[in-house]
Formats: sequence, C-alpha cells, structure tokens
Amino acid sequence: MSIEAIGPIGLEQGQSLAISAPTTPAADFSGWLASGVGHVEHSLDVAETGVRALAAGRDVPVHEVMIALEQARLDLSLATEVRNRLVEAYQELARIQL
Repeated sequence: MSIEAIGPIGLEQGQSLAISAPTTPAADFSGWLASGVGHVEHSLDVAETGVRALAAGRDVPVHEVMIALEQARLDLSLATEVRNRLVEAYQELARIQL
C-alpha cells in the first residue's frame, strides 16, 4: 500500500490557487437593497400574522409568535442601520469639495 500526496481540491499538480474578481457586478446594489427590503417586509408580515392569529384565539404556539416578532425586530433594526449608514455616506460625499 502506497501513500500519495494530497493536493488542494480542484487543482492539478503544479497549479496555484488564484483569487479572481467577483462575478457579480457592482451595479446590482439596487437589487440587493430591494431584496433586503422584501425580506424585512416578509418577516414583518409573518410576525403580524402570528400576532393576529394569537389575538383571535387560534391555537398558535406562543413561542413561534415570539420568535417571529424578534426576527422581525432584528431585521428592521438591521435595515434601519443600513439606511443610517447610507445616509451618512451620502452626506459625507456631499461635503467633499471639488
């Protein structure tokens, strides 16, 4: 039984690992923002549906409603912080004198 050297996965003997540029264009930022807003809206809808079902007296596990509420709160906090950072960046760019 012989033991062969183990090389990196996907590389032939003698090849080196090269880091390539990301394939996603930077112009897709608006799509990323739209996706994020859609995710926040969905989590808020899920939380609202759970609260309404709980208030209506349906047999809904309370812990699932609390988890949905906390997830919605965290998603909304993240979206608010991203908005604040974008506004700060815009204001910083507006202060630059040409």
